[in-house]
Amino acid sequence: MHLNEEIEKLLADIERHSQEKEESACNTSYATLSSRSAGRIRAEAKERGEHRTAFARDRDRILYSKAFFRLAGKTQVFMSPRNPLISNRMTHTIHVAQISRAVARVLHLNEDLAEAIALGHDTGHPPFGHRGERVLDELSQKHLGKGFEHNAHSLRMLDILEKKGRGLNLSYEVREGIIRHCGESKAGNIRPSKAHPDEDLELHSGEEPSTIEGCVVKLCDRIAYVGKDIEDATASGIIEEKDIPEKVSGVLGKTNNEIIDTLVKDLIMNFYRDLEVFKSKFGHDPEKDDIGVRFSEPVIKALNSLILDFNYPRIYESEVSTTYAGQTENMIRGLFHAFLNEINGMRLPETSQASLSEFAKGDDMVESPSNRFSLGELESQTKGFEGKDVAQAREFIIRENLKMFKGSKNSILYFLAQMGENYWHNTENAQVVVDYITLMTDNMAMAIYESLTIPKPVV
Repeated sequence: MHLNEEIEKLLADIERHSQEKEESACNTSYATLSSRSAGRIRAEAKERGEHRTAFARDRDRILYSKAFFRLAGKTQVFMSPRNPLISNRMTHTIHVAQISRAVARVLHLNEDLAEAIALGHDTGHPPFGHRGERVLDELSQKHLGKGFEHNAHSLRMLDILEKKGRGLNLSYEVREGIIRHCGESKAGNIRPSKAHPDEDLELHSGEEPSTIEGCVVKLCDRIAYVGKDIEDATASGIIEEKDIPEKVSGVLGKTNNEIIDTLVKDLIMNFYRDLEVFKSKFGHDPEKDDIGVRFSEPVIKALNSLILDFNYPRIYESEVSTTYAGQTENMIRGLFHAFLNEINGMRLPETSQASLSEFAKGDDMVESPSNRFSLGELESQTKGFEGKDVAQAREFIIRENLKMFKGSKNSILYFLAQMGENYWHNTENAQVVVDYITLMTDNMAMAIYESLTIPKPVV
């Protein structure tokens, strides 16, 4: 055998081994195999000797993304904690991923798919946690005619905002699991719903995931935060362990470790009970549409009571948690309006010798070569019009301003410089502002807000 033939055989063996390892670890009846994936938005050339399956590559893409790294600086529940043992958005995400992968392994599901969904599920969170999300929802409703939801924005973050607007090009099953992870699932019983690979995922974001792996992540999200929030609140002196009602602690336990252990074991045991019932009735393993994941009735009742009757009033809505609510919400509003005013008012610099007329010849909106529209005027006067001239005009204004840009994060140009021309062409001004704010960590948002609002001495 020639050397080249030997290398090609070795590369083929490596690729085949990764696929066989996945299939041997999964129950091929109800688990989601990467070989059956609905695919990516853009087809990718096959890499020789790839030792990872498609879902494993997705996991790695998310893990090394900028969006994931930023989670370390974003609030989970308590803003800017000085205690390093208090959760931030990244530690929560890692906990969800670890629990999801552990459960997937025991249920013979696709561990890589579960982990990828978990790692990406909260990447769209803005600074200051759910308070930041609430303000952006209000502002988005007003300026964009649609709400802001972190699950939908997590998908936008990974699909569009990464890699200068090119996105990570993730598999459908990962993308769908991310956008459908939301919802408290008070019933505690989730079955896979229909997949819609040929439609806009936002249209079906309220449905359950179409994979059992996605359903597992949705429940493990709750498992990861409910006990940890109690642990963090106890460490912060907001509550004491003995405050947890006996009717809850008697079922779930009092510590984070006990609560996680109870919930994970209950989920696993119920799955295998349901699996045995199905097999004894039909004589074969169920397909993914035939079985879901669930908590038992006493456990889901205790879990809902813990979250709604204890965690919300005693932790999430406590005086300590809401102390800075007004200030953080004002910061988000202040940043939004400052950046929106900047981008709306952006026009060709006086030093530019070019005119928008060269991009809009024959268009009624240009009366003479000397007319220069701001981006806000351009957007309002061409609403609903997606002509080539308008796109070129937007690009030209932004490009000319970037030539004079000094690199400060206090300008929306800092964000626009990171994005590509396609993004400049197709994104509304208010959406650009929302996108930039969601990229910020808590500290970055505070620093920019301070720079924009607090006067600095000149002498």
